[in-house]
Amino acid sequence: MELESERLERRQLESLSTPELIRHAIEEARLLARAEVLHAKKELKDELKAARTAGILLGAGGVLGLVALTALFVTVGLALPLAPWLGVLLVGVFLLVLAGSLAFVGVKRLPKQPLPHTQERLKTDITRTRETLQ
Repeated sequence: MELESERLERRQLESLSTPELIRHAIEEARLLARAEVLHAKKELKDELKAARTAGILLGAGGVLGLVALTALFVTVGLALPLAPWLGVLLVGVFLLVLAGSLAFVGVKRLPKQPLPHTQERLKTDITRTRETLQ
């Protein structure tokens, strides 16, 4: 009897010998493990892509934040003569707002829970296995 990847009905399972049942159970466990690994790989790849984008945005926000602080410090230095400081101040404030916006978007794109679909499938598999064995 072929036990590779076919699903057996209850009557078919009851007619199998113990060694055949064990082989069938082991094959089913292998298939389940392979499927879970494939799902986890895909989910991890998607999360890494999202984390990469979030990292780029956070990095850009950090760099612009440093540039904004530099511009604000230049503003303090140029504030003494009183003429050119206003332009430098406006540029500094604009860069600071832009840096804050990029950092906010970057933080929002960070993954909240690692591999949520895989965790849910594993919980479901464990529950089904317990129900089947009882």
